[in-house]
Amino acid sequence: MEILQNEREKLANFYVELLELDNLDSLELKVNLTREQINDWGKGLAVLALAPIEFNWELAFERLLAVAKACQKWQTGPQQPTAKNIEDLESLEAHQRKELVNSLIRVDGQNNQWAKTLGISTELLDFLSINTFRPALKTFSQHILTKLPAGEWEQAHCPVCGDQPTMSKLSGKEGLRKLYCSRCETEWRYKRIGCPYCKSDDVPSMYYLTLEDNKQYRVYLCDHCKSYLKTVDERVCGEVDLFCEDLATEELDQVAREEGYRRGDMRQQV
Repeated sequence: MEILQNEREKLANFYVELLELDNLDSLELKVNLTREQINDWGKGLAVLALAPIEFNWELAFERLLAVAKACQKWQTGPQQPTAKNIEDLESLEAHQRKELVNSLIRVDGQNNQWAKTLGISTELLDFLSINTFRPALKTFSQHILTKLPAGEWEQAHCPVCGDQPTMSKLSGKEGLRKLYCSRCETEWRYKRIGCPYCKSDDVPSMYYLTLEDNKQYRVYLCDHCKSYLKTVDERVCGEVDLFCEDLATEELDQVAREEGYRRGDMRQQV
């Protein structure tokens, strides 16, 4: 228990440092969608898959480097960057830096190749990329969804970045389900019954666990793909921040793992 508390403190300090970075820089993302691209979005293609995103790649790389150093400093993440990893990042030439951040902003980027080039795991590179772009993508998401019929999105993946959901919540009197993407902090409506990871609608293979002393939490389990999805019932506890809830519910991850399930987004809790 003491080890878990220590890891939580490190993670908290890591995110506090990132908040300070957010106050220093302001990475802005821009995109211009044609009518045809908006139609393609309606067919299930996420915004980042439709058109190139314009942004200051130099500022993005500076933030990536700062995130990597913070990760090393607080010894958090799926793997801690070494001094050599930081040096390898700093030694990249300008065109490599640009290629790297342009790859990392996309869910379908060449991350496996870049991980090999930098000598780090794909899990660590994913962790760094998410924390590099999350603030800018959150602002971008809030803006771009005002220009799209967001209520019509019925896909299981994020309408903005295309990533898989990290958590979900039940809200409103009817307990409507909303999925949550931790990469850009987008929330979107999704059908109440069905696994968002394997798309199975086989009700007998799905059920959920609850905690006696925390009835606002549910862990939905899918026997078809052996994935789980942490869910918060806002009808019980009121409105919540799902980013914070994910960090605060490691016990739920542990319970699901002990039952033989894995996170549907394939990431570690960090």
